[in-house]
Amino acid sequence: MINKSFILLVISVAFFSCNQKIEPETPEKIFEKYKSSVVLVAIEYYYEIDNGNSICYYSPSSEKKIFFSKEDVLNDLSFSTGTGFIISNDGEIITNKHLVNPKDENFKNEIINFYTEAKNKIFYDVQAYNDSLKQIKSNFDEYSDQLEFTEKENLSNKYEYFRERCSFLIGLYENIENIQFENSTAKLIINRLGIAFDDTHINNFNDLQECVVIKESNNEDVDLALIQTKSKTFNKIPDYVFNFDDNNPNARKNSGNEKIWNINNPIKINDDVFMIGYNKGFTLASTKQGIKSQFTSGKISQDPKNQTRILYTIPTLEGSSGSPIVDKWGNLIGVNFAKITNSQNFSFGIPVREVKKFYQE
Repeated sequence: MINKSFILLVISVAFFSCNQKIEPETPEKIFEKYKSSVVLVAIEYYYEIDNGNSICYYSPSSEKKIFFSKEDVLNDLSFSTGTGFIISNDGEIITNKHLVNPKDENFKNEIINFYTEAKNKIFYDVQAYNDSLKQIKSNFDEYSDQLEFTEKENLSNKYEYFRERCSFLIGLYENIENIQFENSTAKLIINRLGIAFDDTHINNFNDLQECVVIKESNNEDVDLALIQTKSKTFNKIPDYVFNFDDNNPNARKNSGNEKIWNINNPIKINDDVFMIGYNKGFTLASTKQGIKSQFTSGKISQDPKNQTRILYTIPTLEGSSGSPIVDKWGNLIGVNFAKITNSQNFSFGIPVREVKKFYQE
Protein backbone atom coordinates (compact mmCIF):
# COMPACT_ATOMS: atom_id res chain seq x y z
CA MET A 1 0.00 0.00 0.00
CA ILE A 2 1.39 3.37 -1.03
CA ASN A 3 2.06 5.73 1.80
CA LYS A 4 -0.20 8.83 1.71
CA SER A 5 2.69 11.05 2.72
CA PHE A 6 4.69 9.85 -0.27
CA ILE A 7 1.81 10.61 -2.63
CA LEU A 8 1.43 14.09 -1.20
CA LEU A 9 5.17 14.65 -1.63
CA VAL A 10 5.06 13.61 -5.29
CA ILE A 11 2.08 15.87 -5.92
CA SER A 12 3.81 18.77 -4.19
CA VAL A 13 7.00 18.32 -6.22
CA ALA A 14 5.03 18.08 -9.46
CA PHE A 15 3.04 21.18 -8.59
CA PHE A 16 6.19 23.07 -7.68
CA SER A 17 7.93 21.99 -10.89
CA CYS A 18 4.98 23.07 -13.01
CA ASN A 19 4.95 26.51 -11.41
CA GLN A 20 8.68 27.03 -11.16
CA LYS A 21 9.77 29.88 -13.39
CA ILE A 22 12.51 29.03 -15.88
CA GLU A 23 15.25 31.64 -16.16
CA PRO A 24 16.51 32.81 -19.57
CA GLU A 25 19.72 31.39 -20.95
CA THR A 26 22.96 33.32 -20.58
CA PRO A 27 23.97 35.64 -23.45
CA GLU A 28 26.83 33.21 -24.22
CA LYS A 29 24.36 30.36 -24.75
CA ILE A 30 22.10 32.57 -26.89
CA PHE A 31 25.08 33.34 -29.12
CA GLU A 32 26.08 29.69 -29.40
CA LYS A 33 22.51 28.73 -30.29
CA TYR A 34 21.96 31.32 -33.01
CA LYS A 35 25.35 32.07 -34.57
CA SER A 36 25.14 29.28 -37.18
CA SER A 37 21.88 30.84 -38.41
CA VAL A 38 23.45 34.25 -39.09
CA VAL A 39 25.37 34.68 -42.35
CA LEU A 40 27.63 37.26 -43.92
CA VAL A 41 26.07 38.62 -47.13
CA ALA A 42 28.36 39.91 -49.89
CA ILE A 43 27.49 41.57 -53.19
CA GLU A 44 29.43 42.55 -56.32
CA TYR A 45 27.65 45.11 -58.46
CA TYR A 46 27.74 48.05 -60.86
CA TYR A 47 25.28 50.35 -62.61
CA GLU A 48 24.38 50.66 -66.27
CA ILE A 49 23.86 54.37 -67.02
CA ASP A 50 21.58 55.41 -69.88
CA ASN A 51 22.22 59.00 -70.97
CA GLY A 52 19.54 58.91 -73.66
CA ASN A 53 21.88 58.54 -76.62
CA SER A 54 24.73 56.60 -75.01
CA ILE A 55 25.43 53.90 -72.42
CA CYS A 56 28.20 53.95 -69.83
CA TYR A 57 28.88 52.11 -66.56
CA TYR A 58 29.32 53.30 -62.99
CA SER A 59 31.14 51.49 -60.18
CA PRO A 60 30.86 53.73 -57.09
CA SER A 61 33.55 52.11 -54.93
CA SER A 62 36.13 51.98 -57.73
CA GLU A 63 38.71 54.69 -58.18
CA LYS A 64 37.83 55.35 -61.82
CA LYS A 65 34.03 55.44 -61.26
CA ILE A 66 32.95 55.82 -64.90
CA PHE A 67 33.59 53.17 -67.61
CA PHE A 68 32.67 52.95 -71.27
CA SER A 69 32.93 49.20 -71.77
CA LYS A 70 31.31 46.37 -69.84
CA GLU A 71 34.59 44.47 -69.86
CA ASP A 72 36.34 47.33 -68.05
CA VAL A 73 33.70 47.71 -65.34
CA LEU A 74 33.65 43.96 -64.69
CA ASN A 75 37.32 44.24 -63.78
CA ASP A 76 36.59 47.00 -61.26
CA LEU A 77 33.32 46.04 -59.56
CA SER A 78 31.88 47.62 -56.43
CA PHE A 79 31.71 45.40 -53.37
CA SER A 80 29.85 45.60 -50.07
CA THR A 81 28.87 43.32 -47.21
CA GLY A 82 26.15 43.03 -44.63
CA THR A 83 24.41 40.42 -42.52
CA GLY A 84 21.42 38.14 -42.96
CA PHE A 85 19.69 35.43 -40.96
CA ILE A 86 18.19 32.09 -41.95
CA ILE A 87 14.39 32.05 -41.85
CA SER A 88 13.65 28.63 -43.40
CA ASN A 89 15.27 25.34 -44.36
CA ASP A 90 14.64 26.17 -48.03
CA GLY A 91 17.66 28.43 -48.34
CA GLU A 92 15.78 31.62 -47.44
CA ILE A 93 17.52 34.51 -45.72
CA ILE A 94 16.21 37.89 -44.57
CA THR A 95 18.48 40.92 -44.88
CA ASN A 96 18.22 44.64 -45.66
CA LYS A 97 16.94 45.91 -48.99
CA HIS A 98 19.61 48.59 -49.17
CA LEU A 99 22.27 45.87 -49.13
CA VAL A 100 20.99 43.95 -52.17
CA ASN A 101 19.55 47.00 -53.95
CA PRO A 102 21.94 49.86 -53.15
CA LYS A 103 20.81 53.28 -54.35
CA ASP A 104 23.50 55.69 -55.48
CA GLU A 105 22.19 58.93 -56.98
CA ASN A 106 25.73 60.28 -56.99
CA PHE A 107 26.22 58.77 -60.45
CA LYS A 108 24.91 61.99 -62.04
CA ASN A 109 27.56 64.09 -60.28
CA GLU A 110 30.26 61.59 -61.26
CA ILE A 111 29.18 61.68 -64.91
CA ILE A 112 29.00 65.48 -64.92
CA ASN A 113 32.47 65.68 -63.34
CA PHE A 114 33.84 63.16 -65.84
CA TYR A 115 32.46 65.00 -68.87
CA THR A 116 33.46 68.39 -67.48
CA GLU A 117 37.04 67.18 -67.25
CA ALA A 118 36.70 65.68 -70.73
CA LYS A 119 35.43 68.98 -72.13
CA ASN A 120 38.33 70.86 -70.54
CA LYS A 121 40.82 68.44 -72.04
CA ILE A 122 39.13 68.66 -75.45
CA PHE A 123 39.24 72.46 -75.26
CA TYR A 124 43.00 72.50 -74.62
CA ASP A 125 43.62 69.80 -77.25
CA VAL A 126 41.71 71.82 -79.84
CA GLN A 127 43.76 74.87 -78.94
CA ALA A 128 46.97 72.85 -79.34
CA TYR A 129 45.86 71.49 -82.73
CA ASN A 130 44.89 74.99 -83.92
CA ASP A 131 48.29 76.31 -82.86
CA SER A 132 49.95 73.46 -84.78
CA LEU A 133 47.82 74.19 -87.85
CA LYS A 134 48.83 77.87 -87.73
CA GLN A 135 52.50 76.92 -87.37
CA ILE A 136 52.38 74.47 -90.29
CA LYS A 137 50.65 77.05 -92.51
CA SER A 138 53.16 79.73 -91.51
CA ASN A 139 56.12 77.44 -92.25
CA PHE A 140 54.63 76.40 -95.57
CA ASP A 141 53.97 79.98 -96.67
CA GLU A 142 57.43 81.16 -95.62
CA TYR A 143 59.52 78.26 -96.91
CA SER A 144 57.48 76.76 -99.71
CA ASP A 145 60.01 77.87 -102.37
CA GLN A 146 62.78 76.02 -100.51
CA LEU A 147 60.93 72.82 -99.73
CA GLU A 148 61.23 69.60 -101.70
CA PHE A 149 58.09 67.92 -103.03
CA THR A 150 58.17 65.19 -100.36
CA GLU A 151 58.58 67.80 -97.61
CA LYS A 152 55.61 69.73 -98.90
CA GLU A 153 53.60 66.50 -99.07
CA ASN A 154 54.53 65.61 -95.48
CA LEU A 155 53.49 69.06 -94.24
CA SER A 156 50.23 68.80 -96.18
CA ASN A 157 49.46 65.37 -94.71
CA LYS A 158 50.29 66.58 -91.21
CA TYR A 159 48.10 69.63 -91.68
CA GLU A 160 45.19 67.46 -92.86
CA TYR A 161 45.59 65.07 -89.91
CA PHE A 162 45.56 67.90 -87.37
CA ARG A 163 42.58 69.50 -89.10
CA GLU A 164 40.59 66.24 -88.99
CA ARG A 165 41.47 65.67 -85.32
CA CYS A 166 40.46 69.22 -84.51
CA SER A 167 37.15 68.80 -86.33
CA PHE A 168 36.50 65.48 -84.57
CA LEU A 169 37.16 66.97 -81.13
CA ILE A 170 34.91 69.96 -81.81
CA GLY A 171 32.12 67.56 -82.78
CA LEU A 172 32.73 65.49 -79.66
CA TYR A 173 32.59 68.63 -77.52
CA GLU A 174 29.26 69.60 -79.06
CA ASN A 175 27.86 66.09 -78.45
CA ILE A 176 28.80 66.31 -74.78
CA GLU A 177 27.13 69.71 -74.57
CA ASN A 178 23.89 68.16 -75.87
CA ILE A 179 23.74 65.36 -73.29
CA GLN A 180 20.86 65.88 -70.84
CA PHE A 181 22.52 64.59 -67.69
CA GLU A 182 19.49 65.31 -65.52
CA ASN A 183 17.56 62.68 -67.53
CA SER A 184 20.20 59.98 -67.04
CA THR A 185 18.96 56.75 -65.44
CA ALA A 186 20.84 54.06 -63.55
CA LYS A 187 20.08 50.33 -63.58
CA LEU A 188 21.62 48.15 -60.87
CA ILE A 189 23.43 45.08 -62.17
CA ILE A 190 24.25 42.43 -59.55
CA ASN A 191 27.25 40.51 -60.75
CA ARG A 192 27.30 38.08 -57.81
CA LEU A 193 25.45 37.76 -54.51
CA GLY A 194 26.60 35.23 -51.92
CA ILE A 195 26.65 34.22 -48.28
CA ALA A 196 29.35 32.96 -45.93
CA PHE A 197 28.72 30.90 -42.82
CA ASP A 198 30.18 31.38 -39.37
CA ASP A 199 33.30 29.30 -38.71
CA THR A 200 34.13 28.67 -42.39
CA HIS A 201 37.20 29.67 -44.40
CA ILE A 202 36.67 32.24 -47.15
CA ASN A 203 39.51 33.13 -49.52
CA ASN A 204 37.57 34.75 -52.35
CA PHE A 205 34.04 35.24 -53.69
CA ASN A 206 34.01 31.76 -55.20
CA ASP A 207 33.98 30.31 -51.67
CA LEU A 208 30.60 31.91 -50.96
CA GLN A 209 27.28 30.14 -51.57
CA GLU A 210 25.56 31.97 -54.39
CA CYS A 211 22.13 33.55 -53.87
CA VAL A 212 19.43 35.41 -55.76
CA VAL A 213 17.06 38.16 -54.65
CA ILE A 214 13.53 36.79 -54.21
CA LYS A 215 11.66 39.93 -53.18
CA GLU A 216 12.09 43.40 -51.72
CA SER A 217 9.78 45.45 -49.55
CA ASN A 218 7.69 48.06 -51.35
CA ASN A 219 7.32 50.02 -48.13
CA GLU A 220 10.01 52.72 -47.89
CA ASP A 221 9.94 52.44 -44.09
CA VAL A 222 10.59 48.69 -44.18
CA ASP A 223 14.17 48.13 -45.33
CA LEU A 224 13.90 44.38 -45.94
CA ALA A 225 14.73 41.88 -48.66
CA LEU A 226 14.42 38.13 -48.97
CA ILE A 227 17.22 36.28 -50.70
CA GLN A 228 17.60 32.56 -51.34
CA THR A 229 20.45 30.23 -52.16
CA LYS A 230 20.34 29.05 -55.77
CA SER A 231 20.25 25.44 -54.61
CA LYS A 232 17.44 26.21 -52.10
CA THR A 233 19.53 24.41 -49.49
CA PHE A 234 22.45 25.42 -47.28
CA ASN A 235 26.01 24.25 -47.72
CA LYS A 236 26.28 24.30 -43.94
CA ILE A 237 23.19 23.16 -42.05
CA PRO A 238 22.27 25.67 -39.28
CA ASP A 239 21.65 24.52 -35.72
CA TYR A 240 18.60 26.75 -35.54
CA VAL A 241 16.20 28.51 -37.91
CA PHE A 242 14.78 31.87 -36.89
CA ASN A 243 11.00 32.12 -36.49
CA PHE A 244 8.30 34.44 -35.18
CA ASP A 245 7.31 32.30 -32.19
CA ASP A 246 7.62 32.97 -28.48
CA ASN A 247 10.66 31.08 -27.18
CA ASN A 248 9.95 31.88 -23.53
CA PRO A 249 9.18 28.46 -21.99
CA ASN A 250 7.23 30.11 -19.17
CA ALA A 251 4.81 31.66 -21.62
CA ARG A 252 4.48 28.39 -23.51
CA LYS A 253 3.52 26.67 -20.26
CA ASN A 254 0.97 29.47 -19.76
CA SER A 255 1.61 29.33 -16.03
CA GLY A 256 -0.41 32.44 -15.43
CA ASN A 257 2.63 34.34 -14.21
CA GLU A 258 4.02 35.12 -17.65
CA LYS A 259 2.22 37.01 -20.39
CA ILE A 260 2.18 35.39 -23.81
CA TRP A 261 4.49 37.23 -26.17
CA ASN A 262 2.84 39.96 -28.21
CA ILE A 263 4.52 40.24 -31.59
CA ASN A 264 3.10 43.74 -32.05
CA ASN A 265 4.80 45.03 -28.89
CA PRO A 266 7.28 42.35 -27.80
CA ILE A 267 9.61 44.57 -25.77
CA LYS A 268 9.60 47.60 -23.54
CA ILE A 269 12.04 50.38 -22.76
CA ASN A 270 15.28 49.34 -21.00
CA ASP A 271 14.89 45.66 -22.00
CA ASP A 272 18.12 43.83 -22.79
CA VAL A 273 18.63 43.08 -26.49
CA PHE A 274 21.39 41.33 -28.41
CA MET A 275 22.68 41.43 -31.97
CA ILE A 276 24.61 38.83 -33.96
CA GLY A 277 26.24 40.21 -37.08
CA TYR A 278 29.29 40.83 -39.18
CA ASN A 279 30.36 44.36 -38.28
CA LYS A 280 32.80 45.70 -40.87
CA GLY A 281 32.32 42.56 -42.96
CA PHE A 282 35.42 40.49 -43.61
CA THR A 283 37.65 43.09 -41.93
CA LEU A 284 36.60 42.01 -38.44
CA ALA A 285 35.18 38.58 -39.29
CA SER A 286 38.35 37.05 -40.73
CA THR A 287 40.38 34.96 -38.27
CA LYS A 288 42.85 32.09 -38.57
CA GLN A 289 39.98 29.73 -37.71
CA GLY A 290 37.71 31.14 -40.40
CA ILE A 291 35.20 33.97 -40.36
CA LYS A 292 33.54 34.67 -37.04
CA SER A 293 30.40 36.69 -36.30
CA GLN A 294 30.23 39.17 -33.44
CA PHE A 295 27.82 39.30 -30.52
CA THR A 296 26.92 42.73 -29.13
CA SER A 297 24.40 43.88 -26.58
CA GLY A 298 22.48 46.94 -25.49
CA LYS A 299 19.15 48.15 -24.21
CA ILE A 300 15.96 49.47 -25.72
CA SER A 301 16.46 53.22 -25.34
CA GLN A 302 13.12 54.57 -26.55
CA ASP A 303 9.55 53.46 -25.90
CA PRO A 304 9.00 51.01 -28.78
CA LYS A 305 5.25 50.70 -28.42
CA ASN A 306 3.50 51.04 -31.80
CA GLN A 307 6.60 52.59 -33.40
CA THR A 308 7.71 51.98 -36.99
CA ARG A 309 11.27 51.46 -35.74
CA ILE A 310 12.96 50.48 -32.52
CA LEU A 311 15.89 52.34 -31.02
CA TYR A 312 18.59 50.59 -28.99
CA THR A 313 22.07 51.18 -27.66
CA ILE A 314 23.79 48.35 -29.55
CA PRO A 315 26.92 49.66 -31.29
CA THR A 316 26.93 49.00 -35.04
CA LEU A 317 29.27 49.49 -37.98
CA GLU A 318 29.11 48.99 -41.73
CA GLY A 319 28.26 45.34 -42.23
CA SER A 320 25.77 45.31 -39.35
CA SER A 321 22.88 45.90 -41.74
CA GLY A 322 20.47 42.98 -41.72
CA SER A 323 21.58 41.62 -38.34
CA PRO A 324 18.88 39.97 -36.21
CA ILE A 325 18.04 41.62 -32.88
CA VAL A 326 16.86 39.20 -30.19
CA ASP A 327 15.67 39.51 -26.60
CA LYS A 328 16.83 37.55 -23.55
CA TRP A 329 14.70 34.55 -24.60
CA GLY A 330 16.11 34.50 -28.12
CA ASN A 331 12.92 35.91 -29.60
CA LEU A 332 13.44 37.82 -32.84
CA ILE A 333 12.33 41.37 -32.05
CA GLY A 334 13.79 43.28 -35.00
CA VAL A 335 16.27 43.61 -37.86
CA ASN A 336 19.05 46.19 -37.67
CA PHE A 337 19.05 48.64 -40.57
CA ALA A 338 20.56 52.02 -39.61
CA LYS A 339 22.38 54.04 -37.00
CA ILE A 340 22.29 57.65 -35.95
CA THR A 341 24.85 59.66 -37.94
CA ASN A 342 28.14 60.27 -36.12
CA SER A 343 27.17 57.78 -33.42
CA GLN A 344 27.95 54.10 -33.06
CA ASN A 345 25.89 53.61 -29.91
CA PHE A 346 22.36 54.34 -31.09
CA SER A 347 20.95 52.15 -33.83
CA PHE A 348 17.59 51.44 -35.42
CA GLY A 349 15.79 48.19 -36.09
CA ILE A 350 12.72 47.18 -38.06
CA PRO A 351 10.10 45.76 -35.64
CA VAL A 352 9.46 42.02 -35.86
CA ARG A 353 5.78 42.52 -36.74
CA GLU A 354 6.91 44.22 -39.98
CA VAL A 355 9.44 41.46 -40.62
CA LYS A 356 6.76 38.78 -40.27
CA LYS A 357 4.34 40.73 -42.46
CA PHE A 358 6.98 41.15 -45.16
CA TYR A 359 8.03 37.50 -45.08
CA GLN A 360 4.54 36.04 -45.13
CA GLU A 361 2.88 38.41 -47.60
